[in-house]
Amino acid sequence: MTAPDPTSTSVSRQLIHDNAASDAITEAFQWIEGVAAGWGLGETLAELTSLLLVVLGVMAVCVIANYIGKAFIRGIAHHPLRHSNAAWATAVIDQQVLVRLSHLLPVAILAIALPAFSAYGVEWWLRPLLEIYVIWVLLRVSFGMLEVGEALINQHGLQDRIPAVGLSQAGKLVLSIVAIVLVMSVIFTKSPLWFLSGLGAVAAVMMLIFKDSILGLVAGIQVAANDMVRVGDWITIPSKDVDGDVEEITLTTIRVRAFDKTVSLVPAYDLVSNPFTNWRAMSESGGRRIKRSINIDLATVRFVSANDLQRYRKLSILQPYLDTKLAEIDSWNSEHSVDTQMQINGRQQTNVGVFRAYIEAYLKQHPKIHSSGDFTFLIRHLDPTPTGLPIQLYIFTNDNRWVPYEQIQADIFDHLLAAVPEFDLGVFQSPSGRDLETLGKALKNST
Repeated sequence: MTAPDPTSTSVSRQLIHDNAASDAITEAFQWIEGVAAGWGLGETLAELTSLLLVVLGVMAVCVIANYIGKAFIRGIAHHPLRHSNAAWATAVIDQQVLVRLSHLLPVAILAIALPAFSAYGVEWWLRPLLEIYVIWVLLRVSFGMLEVGEALINQHGLQDRIPAVGLSQAGKLVLSIVAIVLVMSVIFTKSPLWFLSGLGAVAAVMMLIFKDSILGLVAGIQVAANDMVRVGDWITIPSKDVDGDVEEITLTTIRVRAFDKTVSLVPAYDLVSNPFTNWRAMSESGGRRIKRSINIDLATVRFVSANDLQRYRKLSILQPYLDTKLAEIDSWNSEHSVDTQMQINGRQQTNVGVFRAYIEAYLKQHPKIHSSGDFTFLIRHLDPTPTGLPIQLYIFTNDNRWVPYEQIQADIFDHLLAAVPEFDLGVFQSPSGRDLETLGKALKNST
């Protein structure tokens, strides 16, 4: 912007016929100057007095116009919106989108009055200020529209599926960048394309200075676009020791409330760069996995005798299994002429096999366990280890809430651990001080 060389203005000023308003202001200048000169003020002082009074008058008109515009919008423009009962209309009123447009009235008045002040050399700096002010008003209106979209998402209950806060912040950031470019073009009287042409060099410098912030911004957009996390999701980030429910998703951070009520703010970049678990699919499936083992002492595994089978038949849930299984084994042994006087010959039932069948029958009639459908139901052996033979339960409860889930799991294993001795099996347990004390007493008594 280049400042003009203002010429002297006084009574000799000519009317500038740009518009009726500027003509009226110019005439007011001359009238006030005449009145001031009639009071005996000098030419310069009379001119300054007229300028001051006119400027104050124009400012008062701008302020009054702003208040009138807001009153008009709130009293008349909002009236049909209030009676429409539409969600978007309520959001437009709540976010004051139309009210923000009232700030354009003072700009319009100043733009109309500006020719009257051109003789004072103010146009070279006042007009750019008006343009910057218009950009600011339009930016605020655009922010209001984004906030309306955010409010609509919340009103329709979609905030758990659409990260409204993050998307709104991303939109505000883009609009702010556009506004900054436009303001710079106004200040330096350059085309916006001139600034965009040097964006590559600026971006390289910005990457060095604001590396973490830019990575967080990009990661936040990626998280929102790929629907990686929603509000209400239970997530676990092992590398950050974070385990809890997502409360808020912003453009650069994820707010997580742990089950002990502590709050963690996790950078969005951590969800992109580090492995994490989102338990949403489990929550939506209606089931939650139990994957736990009982380690059987290998020394207690053996073939069962006829007396054992008679005793096991008293367990009502085992009768169908024993009848079917024993008939199958007898048929196979007879077909292959197996000498059953030695149990190791042919096929024989073992106590650990009967125990596995008991676990399966017990869980299939359990009201809190999915035993059919799309959920895996598996009772299996794992590889024997120095701590015994693991019998693993790979099943799903039909209640995935944390507290009921833990209660169901505890009840199942309470029962199974108590049932182990009924099959002449033992649960492996490392020797404790009490075991060593008992062994010492036994050795002492033997001597």
